[in-house]
Amino acid sequence: MLSRLMSGSVRSLEREFMCTVRLLDDTEYTCTIQRDAKGQYLFDLICHHLNLLEKDYFGIRYVDPDKQRHWLEFTKSISKQMKSQPPFTMCLRVKFYPPDPAALKEEITRYELPQ
Repeated sequence: MLSRLMSGSVRSLEREFMCTVRLLDDTEYTCTIQRDAKGQYLFDLICHHLNLLEKDYFGIRYVDPDKQRHWLEFTKSISKQMKSQPPFTMCLRVKFYPPDPAALKEEITRYELPQ
């Protein structure tokens, strides 16, 4: 029974991978993600880490092996979108600029948006 439990934990380790996201201030956020995790899960982790509530303006970008940039799709599995092997490196980026930054509710959102 113990060997069955151990083999299960080894199997679960193989289903996880390291992911590093470069934030807008050039710091890095590193976490372990389940292989079947969707993009929304990673995005929510980053937003929670930054205490970012107004999420609509941001997204995660990655560069594929052919040097093409892509937005991480939140409804799809991260591992299926990435064409490289783990560990994965991505970047938090501004996806949409608000027409009136002064109308943003949260100070942290204004801070994260480049002037």
